[in-house]
Amino acid sequence: MRNMHIACGLLAAALTICTSGPVAAQAYNSFTLGAGFTPDPQTGYGETGGATQASRFGPQCSGVIDTTPDHTIRVTSPLDLRLSVESTTDSTLVVVGPAGVFCDDDSAGELDAQVDARLTPGDYAVYVGHIEQPGRYTLTLTEGSGVAATGGGQYANFQLGAGFTPDPQIGTGDTGGGVEASRYGAHCTGMIDSTPDHRLTITSTVALRLAVTSTTDSSLVVTGPGKVLCDDDGAGALDAAVVDTFRPGEYEIYVGHLGQSGTYRLEISETN
Repeated sequence: MRNMHIACGLLAAALTICTSGPVAAQAYNSFTLGAGFTPDPQTGYGETGGATQASRFGPQCSGVIDTTPDHTIRVTSPLDLRLSVESTTDSTLVVVGPAGVFCDDDSAGELDAQVDARLTPGDYAVYVGHIEQPGRYTLTLTEGSGVAATGGGQYANFQLGAGFTPDPQIGTGDTGGGVEASRYGAHCTGMIDSTPDHRLTITSTVALRLAVTSTTDSSLVVTGPGKVLCDDDGAGALDAAVVDTFRPGEYEIYVGHLGQSGTYRLEISETN
């Protein structure tokens, strides 16, 4: 569909990165970005959509996308990045790489997509899709001023240590999935996704409370080094919460439901 993709060669696991440096306002171009990158913002453009369902990257991803990335980003240092779409249609956005899978539909307003993400170094694939009709789009990349670090975007990832700020940090998304939470133990309830809704990197020992506010009967599963935490109604009003001390390492967070699916807000705060 797009000759510009051929220059990148064959993809492995949906990612192959062209080696060109940052170039503003080019169709299907690649970017190389790190903290403090210039110029800021950087832009690219193209046509939305393609022949595959975005849901191949997870049920939280919507619309149709191309089989190969519209843009690729090589991240050279930890970076809080905002990716915003302005288009002539109802756009969607998928970002796939070492920090996880980030998807959005309407967060940029006027039916356009936006993702705020904390990206760790590595190679990322960016797909710009649509819900119904194809259209033209402009993608804008700008360094976030603490937006990604505080969460707030769908399926945000977190990197936290003792005394982190701002506190609390926020993530949002849709509850549940096609997997029984009991796969992590009989004390875990509800339906969860097959992949984590959020990833949590702990840099120093910290006591945390993770609390869910949702439109349904939520459940919560947190897994990590030597730890499986599960809850159903600990936050009250049918919502879930866990409190525990987290040592340095990588953790996965699943927000599930009992009964019907819904939307949720996850707050992570330090406890005394």
